[in-house]
Amino acid sequence: MDVFRYLTAGLLLVSVSTVRAAEIDFNRDIRSVLSDKCFLCHGPDETTREVGLRLDDRENAVEYGAIVPGDPAASALIERITSTDPDLVMPPPSTDKAMTPEEIEKMRLWIEQGAKYDQHWAFVPPERPELPSVKNQALVRTPIDNFVLARLEKEAMSLSPTANRSTLIRRLYIDLTGLPPTLAERDRWLNEPADDWEAHLVEHLLASPHYGEHWARWWLDAARYADSDGYEKDKQRSVWFYRDWVINAFNSNKPYDDFVIEQIAGDLIPKADQQSRVATGFLRNSMVNEEGGADPEQFRVEGMFDRMDAIGKAILGLTTQCAQCHTHKYDPLQQSEYYRMFAAINGFHEAITTVYTPEQQERRQQIHARMKSLEEELKARFPNWKDELREWEKQLTTRQVEWQTVVPTDIPFEGQKFRILEDGSVLSESFAPAKSTVVLGATLPAQEIKAVRLDLLTHSQLPHNGPGRSLYGTGALTEFEVNVTPKGGKSQKIKFVRAMADFNPAESRLPDAFRENDAENDHRVTGPIEYAIDGDKKTAWTTDIDPGRRNQDMHAIFVPEKPLAFEDEFTISWRLVQNHGGSNSDDNDSYIMGRYRFSVTDEEFPAEQTIPNPVEAALETSAEERSPQQWNALLHHWRKSRPELAEVNAEFEELWTSYPAGHSQLTAREMEESRQTFVMERGDFLSPGDEVTPGAPSFLNPFEDTDAPDRLDFARWLVSRDSPTTARAIVNRVWQAYFENGIVSTPEDLGSQSPPPSHPELIDWLAVEFMESGWDLKHLHRLIVTSNTYRQSSSASAERREKDPNNTLLSRGARFRVDAEVVRDIALTASGLLNTELGGESIYPPAPEFLFQPPASYGPKNWPISPTDQQRRRSLYVHKYRSVPYPPLQVFDIPKGDAACVRRTRSNTPLQALVLLNEPQFVSFAQALTKRLLTERTGSDADRIQYGYQLALSREAAPEEVEVLTDLLDAQRKRIAAGELKLDLLVESEFCPSEEQRPEFAAWLIVARTLLNLDETITRQ
Repeated sequence: MDVFRYLTAGLLLVSVSTVRAAEIDFNRDIRSVLSDKCFLCHGPDETTREVGLRLDDRENAVEYGAIVPGDPAASALIERITSTDPDLVMPPPSTDKAMTPEEIEKMRLWIEQGAKYDQHWAFVPPERPELPSVKNQALVRTPIDNFVLARLEKEAMSLSPTANRSTLIRRLYIDLTGLPPTLAERDRWLNEPADDWEAHLVEHLLASPHYGEHWARWWLDAARYADSDGYEKDKQRSVWFYRDWVINAFNSNKPYDDFVIEQIAGDLIPKADQQSRVATGFLRNSMVNEEGGADPEQFRVEGMFDRMDAIGKAILGLTTQCAQCHTHKYDPLQQSEYYRMFAAINGFHEAITTVYTPEQQERRQQIHARMKSLEEELKARFPNWKDELREWEKQLTTRQVEWQTVVPTDIPFEGQKFRILEDGSVLSESFAPAKSTVVLGATLPAQEIKAVRLDLLTHSQLPHNGPGRSLYGTGALTEFEVNVTPKGGKSQKIKFVRAMADFNPAESRLPDAFRENDAENDHRVTGPIEYAIDGDKKTAWTTDIDPGRRNQDMHAIFVPEKPLAFEDEFTISWRLVQNHGGSNSDDNDSYIMGRYRFSVTDEEFPAEQTIPNPVEAALETSAEERSPQQWNALLHHWRKSRPELAEVNAEFEELWTSYPAGHSQLTAREMEESRQTFVMERGDFLSPGDEVTPGAPSFLNPFEDTDAPDRLDFARWLVSRDSPTTARAIVNRVWQAYFENGIVSTPEDLGSQSPPPSHPELIDWLAVEFMESGWDLKHLHRLIVTSNTYRQSSSASAERREKDPNNTLLSRGARFRVDAEVVRDIALTASGLLNTELGGESIYPPAPEFLFQPPASYGPKNWPISPTDQQRRRSLYVHKYRSVPYPPLQVFDIPKGDAACVRRTRSNTPLQALVLLNEPQFVSFAQALTKRLLTERTGSDADRIQYGYQLALSREAAPEEVEVLTDLLDAQRKRIAAGELKLDLLVESEFCPSEEQRPEFAAWLIVARTLLNLDETITRQ
């Protein structure tokens, strides 16, 4: 024991003497210790601050007496951290934290040197440092090497030798495109004679469409991308347009500042188009809760918290989430400042927009062009068309009546929630049942009622901006009933004898999406407004006219058998029976109305048909003040009344029926008036505190040229040149993708709790270079992959690994298992099955059916197996349920998409080997690889094994590797000859149709499965 004590003391003396030999730097040596062990009780958050002492603030610490600059002995801080009294020592034993002797000595020396504080390095805008000089200048290919080599030379080390060409080719392909090279590509670059072959290869890969796919996947982790809502129901959502927008943004090398701005505020930029609006899907990738008991506002706020977290992690590199409940305990982010940023993005509708593919866009343009041409022909045919319309509208005006809006006050409490909007309409939110009967009521004063009106109105947060809540934005009204109850009397149901609507579709079969499980016996139909009062539960009035006109304001008017007269106040209730949905509300088969408004009138309604909403609005506007759109609305309604225009009207109808349906995409759409924002006590939306306005945290760059920033100002603020963290955060994450660790090992947090950068000057140089290049991501990639730092071999001696065990000094190339999607894509490429089609809807490869049925899933989930060629597309396109991640990818640590992820975990489990060997898709990939070995290469077994190595590992096999696999092959042949293996279970006819070849195919299949299961096959090195 005495010997051990003396040895320990000696080591401490050596450590302390080393500390004394160097100048203490606050950010490098002190801040992280104080942050980890002191700031919780003596930091920025006043709610947890003890005895009024702040150790994150020099003035407070000195005034308190905790620090006496130049005099450690008089400093209470030193006294407390060196105390042996458990009641006095700091940190308290209950925290399970303690200062090490080296940390104590650094604290003592720091105070002795004057206790200088510095602002945290990440909160100071980066400036370009000078390139450090190095002894071995011959090893420098890009400025990156200056920084890395200078650090290595301080440790008496140097860069590792350059990896061989074969390794570099595969490394570059996997890093830049996420795919290994095909054999032809490998051979091309192995035989490239140019001295600058690497530069040519890098440019070739940066220009590949697969570059955008690979780096889009990397960004989508941070963007929380998934194809479902999450939470209990985890309903499917159509959001793949956003995924494709990200792919295209990377392929077109969209500047990163524009890339960020469009995702935060693309709908607000001048001349915003479909693509700009689709970009705001970044904000909408948050989970959506449609449980029956969910409060819409609560989960809107939860979504806002998620957006703030994603912006913090992905863009700012800060843990903003800590401040939603209280002031940040480690960084100088006040809770009020968090909510000022929150306020800047708190003013948008959670819209579900209709978007179109390029082919659909072209068809729309053709239709609109033809309609415009027909309009011009009409106006030419009737030169005085406006005068004719003025005369004609006099007839319409006589049919107009005054309507009194009835605002419901008796609102049901159920899973579906109802919000009363400013215009008195009712908006259905949260849970969307497949079928619904809604009863809403109000008390009215004495009056006469001669007709009632139901307006179905659009709203940004309804699917396709439609009046309904179906996946098409439509709804169906099975029965419309109104009951009245005189004061003190009995309730009576109004008998309607006439109904009219501005849109009356013909009778049609119920769309497949809403049919019952027993579809053949489901005889429900939809059609005109009369179906809403016919008493038949199998018929319904629908808002679904055609894809071009289904999602607009419309209304229906119902006339009772006789006028209703009330001499005293009475109650009126509206009963909307909506029974035309499907049988599973968790599968988007709701067919109910989304927004509606009720009105009554005491005037006679003489017309046999009603006037469309846009025409009503035009009639209420004087001719002199009408907009061109209002004149066109009148023109189109007028032409339908002219018998001589039957052919024109028929062509218009034909054009509308050929209109493309489009797809839905979650987007942000700015509100006319932004919401108020309050500090939420403990992050509780029911506990609002002080109101706040948009603003920036004081420790970051200020907003420029505006006292009232909107979401677009906020987006531009994020990527302004004087932002201290934004450029550092993105270059650090890109660096991490290449070297497994970032220059700062916590990419989501560059703040006080983060470990210091391994190469602080390098991260600043890269940040400045990136911004001054025009935020050019391809330039950043080019800089990294052409450096000698990147080109190093990942092999290293025991001595090198001992000196740099975690490769923090970058003394060798990085070696790590590739991400989940790349694992599958490598096998697809080696097998020759990869379908390289770019973009489009998500795919459904084979998966165990039980995963999508209760109890594995909350409710039945949709997983229609895709056609075979679609199954073999890149893993980026595999449909992603948040609650049921695709198993072959989940095993390899794919994120679920429930929160922003800027650093994946990388596990290593036996289950991964079982997936590579036995999962049905991987068995098929091995079958296809076997077919290639037997049909594309003739010759000896050794030749075919060599070919297999080239296909799977992009290199030649060593003699001993060939020998091992030859022995394995011979052993399998013997087992098959002995009848030990069942060939029917091993061989699929798609890949081996010949019965005679099956024994040999099965033996080679074992070899192919082995090749795809090798550690090196799924390793980037």
